[in-house]
Parts: sequence; C-alpha cells; structure tokens
Amino acid sequence: MVLGAILLFSLAAVFGLSLAVMGARYQRSSLALGLGHASIGVLGLGLLTVQIVRGPVHMLYNNAAVLFLLVIAGGVVLLALREGNKPPPMVAAGVHGAMALVALALVVVGYLHR
Repeated sequence: MVLGAILLFSLAAVFGLSLAVMGARYQRSSLALGLGHASIGVLGLGLLTVQIVRGPVHMLYNNAAVLFLLVIAGGVVLLALREGNKPPPMVAAGVHGAMALVALALVVVGYLHR
C-alpha cells in the first residue's frame, strides 16, 4: 500500500514539475494537468491514510500525512490564485513543491526503514 502511495506521489511530482516548467518558461498553465496532478496526489494520500489506519503506528507516515494535508491546502490556495491561463506566483508554487518533496521523502524513508 505504501509503495503504491510512493508511486502516486512520484507521478504527482512529475506532473507538478511539468506545471512549474510551463509556468516559468511559457507563463501559462494547464487546468487539466493541474487537476490531474491534484487528483493523483489525493489518491496517494488516500493510500497512505489506509496504511496509517490499518497498519502499525509509524510516525514518519503520520508526519508525512499531516504535511501532505498542508500541501493540499496550499494547492487549493494556488488554484484560487490562478488567473485565467496564467500560472500562480512561482514562489508559492515552489514552497508547495518543496513541502511535497519533504513529505515524499518522509514516506520513502519510512518505507525503507520499516
């Protein structure tokens, strides 16, 4: 279950990097790609949540889940800041991505050291 969450979060990271490159280079955004990015991230959090509820207590997974919830809240803010086809502020998108990568690293470390 955790491996599936790691794969989904990694795919969401690839989509997020694509969005960041589009925003930085071309000054435009893709709503469809953004919604796909968000959906995959939420599915990954769902798998991680199932593991937290059904499995033994693992503090790294718990901390990662809380951090991913903050990342999702930040993503909602980024979506709200989006104006038409323009990307949100890149600083905010960078913070969003950095938080997500830290949370993903927590999940990976927890998976490797179980």
